[in-house]
Amino acid sequence: MTSPHTSRKRDLTQGPIWSHVWRMSAPMIIGIGSIVSFALADTYFIGQLGATQLAAIGYTFPVTTMFFNIVFGMAIAMSAVISRKVGSKLFEEVKTTVTIGIAIVVIASIVMAIFGQMMLVPLFSSLGAGEEVMPYIREYMPIWFVGAVFLSVPVVSNAAIRGMGDPVWPAVIMVMIAIMNIILDPIFIFGLFGVPRMEVQGAAIASLISYIVAFAVVLSLLIFREKVLTPLCIFSRNAWTLASKPLLAIAVPVALANVITPLITYGYTMILSTLGDEAVAGYGVVSRFEAFALIPIMALAGGLAPLVGQNYGAGYMHRVDEAIQKGLRFAVYYGLGAAICMAIIAKPVATAFSDNVIIHEFVMRYLWFVPFSFVGLNMFLVVTSSMNASGKPRTSLTLNLIRAFAIALPAAWIFVGFMGTDGFYAAIIATNLLSAACALYYVKTIRCKDETNAVI
Repeated sequence: MTSPHTSRKRDLTQGPIWSHVWRMSAPMIIGIGSIVSFALADTYFIGQLGATQLAAIGYTFPVTTMFFNIVFGMAIAMSAVISRKVGSKLFEEVKTTVTIGIAIVVIASIVMAIFGQMMLVPLFSSLGAGEEVMPYIREYMPIWFVGAVFLSVPVVSNAAIRGMGDPVWPAVIMVMIAIMNIILDPIFIFGLFGVPRMEVQGAAIASLISYIVAFAVVLSLLIFREKVLTPLCIFSRNAWTLASKPLLAIAVPVALANVITPLITYGYTMILSTLGDEAVAGYGVVSRFEAFALIPIMALAGGLAPLVGQNYGAGYMHRVDEAIQKGLRFAVYYGLGAAICMAIIAKPVATAFSDNVIIHEFVMRYLWFVPFSFVGLNMFLVVTSSMNASGKPRTSLTLNLIRAFAIALPAAWIFVGFMGTDGFYAAIIATNLLSAACALYYVKTIRCKDETNAVI
């Protein structure tokens, strides 16, 4: 193991807060951007095949997002637990935690993939997918499920490496496979260089190959560079007890909180399907583009997690407070800047993904108005990420439940019923702003170290 205790750069309990935030977040911008580029590239190239194929991919978004948000629950738990163990100088427990955490995510992702394949037709039928788009979904999703199992390991392993204070290698791995995916997408989709034309299925195959490469690279990194994998411990009951208890204490509520986001998307898709496949396709485009625009704030939230975790584990609460306050200020400034930029480029973005006039209108109007509420969404992400890192996943889960079931879905159902697509935009704006107000009300609980859901 490139021991955290042998590297000052990995010790986040000393030195200027903002320099640590920048050092941890900057590589994550690249890494998260790479993850988002997978979906964005698929959306762009499949959009060239036609509006029906683009709508089919729009229907897959809630399901694929739900799968990975569950995996990200374990990733967040891994980063939080590892960073707090590093802050508490429990270096030997780091190895056991990493190994058991990877074993847990492999088992969970296989179970989810099998379930998803078995429930494929009823799952997408419940979203409103009709006979016209279902053949394309059947081509894409079975291969995607296999690839997702391979990608779950790099996602969780990268979180462990970040928790040890190294944000660079995780970003390098994700950039590498993103480039592979972008290169392979047109080859398999359109049948270039002698490869058969596979269209929608080709996009899934390109992703599968990229994910397998990521799986091999990150395992090599953990074994030979970090030296944190101890495979024999998976046969030890004590090791499972030591590692699984703190991991699952965070992973389960965080995964539940993360599942809420795709549930919102699931509900949005059902509501929009009543307005036609074009509305679903348009939402599929803006969802992926929105995720791309939110990369810096997601990187900030992810970069704050090990910083908050290590200082929380060391008992330096003044540094925890300072990190959160700096994160909130950045959330406001970046949110306003991103909204202006997205409004300016709304028209070229809309025309790049489809030649359908209805889809154009949906995308442009969304990007003109909704991003100005990103200030609220950004603050919500900073607060909930800090709560997870400091061992308050239940409070984070409470906030996400309020956001989904007390604000987002009721607002969308009511507003769309009265105002159509304009009501949809209004509902998302209201959701983002009210969610921020709730998060700011609860932020003071991060200082409560004796909360029952805090686990080291």
